[in-house]
Amino acid sequence: MTEQTIIRFDQVTKQYDHDQAVLNNVSFEIERGKFYTLLGPSGCGKTTILRLIAGFTEPSQGKIYFNGQIINTVPANKRQVNTVFQDYALFPHLNVFENVAFGLRIKKMKQSQITEKVKEALRFVNLEGYDHRTISEMSGGQKQRVAIARAIVNEPEVILLDEPLSALDLKLRTEMQYELRDLQKRLGITFIFVTHDQEEALAMSDEIFVINKGSIQQSGSPIDIYDEPINRFVADFIGESNIIPGTMRQDFLVNFADKDFECVDKGFDANEAVEVVIRPEDLEITEPSLGKLQVRVDSQLFRGVHFEICCFDEAGNEWLVHSTKRAQVGETIGLNFSPEAIHVMRFGETEEEFDKRLEAYDG
Repeated sequence: MTEQTIIRFDQVTKQYDHDQAVLNNVSFEIERGKFYTLLGPSGCGKTTILRLIAGFTEPSQGKIYFNGQIINTVPANKRQVNTVFQDYALFPHLNVFENVAFGLRIKKMKQSQITEKVKEALRFVNLEGYDHRTISEMSGGQKQRVAIARAIVNEPEVILLDEPLSALDLKLRTEMQYELRDLQKRLGITFIFVTHDQEEALAMSDEIFVINKGSIQQSGSPIDIYDEPINRFVADFIGESNIIPGTMRQDFLVNFADKDFECVDKGFDANEAVEVVIRPEDLEITEPSLGKLQVRVDSQLFRGVHFEICCFDEAGNEWLVHSTKRAQVGETIGLNFSPEAIHVMRFGETEEEFDKRLEAYDG
């Protein structure tokens, strides 16, 4: 654990009564001043991690550290953490000022200090002059900013955000992604954001933890996770993917769709069964005779910025292509891709083993 580490989970398990464990032996570290996202489907355990950090529940096993001190049994009100909930949990009978000031009044702070801190927090979230507005007069985006102002006014070291954008429409949701990221950079404190939306995670995060069935499947930067998924779940959950069965002939040579292709992967056994990932945007449509693969177009949808084309190769594999070129349903087209576009995944590989193999690429 380094000086930059603010939160550490050490083999943490959470189980309610005799039910299946919600979290299974989870370990990770959170560094100061970064934007982290816990990403995964409903019921995967991401909100449980947030609740454990906040102190709303205690682990069944393992240890949770905050600034190097074990906090397993420290009550929520004694932790330097504030939470922004999915429904914002604002008080409808209080105006904006009093909503933001609520925590400071609990601390019995002087009125002059409260006024100064609340006005500063409202300026920070671009709500200066909204002090006396009622909550019912605020839009969805404004309510979210009130909730964030209420969190930051207490000067926490960590802000936890439990799917705070899920109730917003698409345009406002996109705007708030930029605002949250900018706010985190200006504050310079740690944000831990929970979502099941992979686009939000990719757009906002310094680091992402991809979670499934109570375990962290993979952690890393958005680019690392998108370009180098560790397994089928991560590849399928982060963006859209073509995942094809294959065989690793030798280093830098993989077979799929009944053909051998050059790739950039190594460290596999000869003729090891693998899964191959190629992103839809990495496939280029060309003449059939010029393509590395020949596929028949089964369907096509226009998505605004590209066409989404579904095709099948001669081996029966389904391919999804994102292209600005239009295709015709029923025609045969060629697909080209570079060796760098091919990502090979080993069955049952742990994240530690995966990281060691990636490090060997530079060796």
